[in-house]
Amino acid sequence: MGAPTRLYLTGADGMLGTALAAALAADPVTGGWDVHGVSVKDFDIADAAAVGRSIGEFRPDVVVHTAAHAVVDDCERDPTLALRVNIAGVRNVADACRRTGSRLVHISSDYVFDGAAPPDGGYRETDLPSPLSVYGLTKLAGERICGLLGDRALSVRTSWLFGGADERVDVVLAALRLAAAGEPAALVADQYSLPTYTGDLARALVFLLTRPEPVAGTVHVANAGTASWYDVGLAMRELRPDMPEPKPLTMAECGFVGGRPRDSSLSTERLAALGLTLPHWRDALERFCARH
Repeated sequence: MGAPTRLYLTGADGMLGTALAAALAADPVTGGWDVHGVSVKDFDIADAAAVGRSIGEFRPDVVVHTAAHAVVDDCERDPTLALRVNIAGVRNVADACRRTGSRLVHISSDYVFDGAAPPDGGYRETDLPSPLSVYGLTKLAGERICGLLGDRALSVRTSWLFGGADERVDVVLAALRLAAAGEPAALVADQYSLPTYTGDLARALVFLLTRPEPVAGTVHVANAGTASWYDVGLAMRELRPDMPEPKPLTMAECGFVGGRPRDSSLSTERLAALGLTLPHWRDALERFCARH
C-alpha cells in the first residue's frame, strides 16, 4: 500500500484487530506509524455521521476495516443486525475513505463461496462467489462496496481464524479451556477450510500494507493446509497428550442455522506471487498452544 504513516483501525479490540495492532507495533517498518484504533465502545459502525467524523478528524492514509458481525448463526437469526454492521458499516467506512482520499483494506471471508465443488488448489480470487448464509452474503456485499473505491481498495479474504482471547468465537481456545476442565471438545469433522492464526494473518497484512506498489482488488490470505476442526483437535492432542480425545461431529448434527460451505479452502497463489507464503496451520497451532 505504499508507505502510509497514519493508519485507522476498526474493530481494534477484536481478535484480528488486537493481533494487527501488535504486529504493526513490532514491525520495524510500521513501528513508528500513527495507529488510531476504534471499537464499538467508541461508536456504532452503522452510524454514518460518527464514522465520517472519526475518520475525517484523523485523516488516515489507510483504513483497515476489521470490525464485523462474524457469528454466522447470529447473522442468520438477526439479518437486520448483520446488514447494519457488515454492509452499512462497510459503506460508511468506504464513504469516509472516499472523502479523505484514504486507502481501504477490508477483511472478508471464505464464506462468500458455497463450497460445493472447490477447484483443485482451492478457490481463487477470480472464482465466482455463491454464499449460502446471511453472513456470507453480507461479506460479499462488503467486498462489492469496497471495490467501488477502485485501486484504492483491497479486500482480504481469510478463513477459520483462531488465536484470540474469546472462546465464543475461537474454536481452538474453546477446546483448550475444555481440556483444562477435563472435558473433550466436540468438533466438526466433515467441513473443511484453512485454519488461520490471527498472528500470521496480522503479519501478512503488515506485508501487504508495506508493498512498494499498492495492492488492490482481492487477495486470499490464510495458513497452508486444508483441515476440519476435528483434524485440528487431533493435532492439539498430539501436542498435549493429556487432553481428552475430541469427539467428531457432522455438520448435520450441529444444528447450524443457515448454510455452511462444505469445503471453502482458498488458494493463496496471489499472495505467494506477491512474495509471501504463510506457514502450515500445524506450525501456527503449535505456536498458539505454546502460549496457553
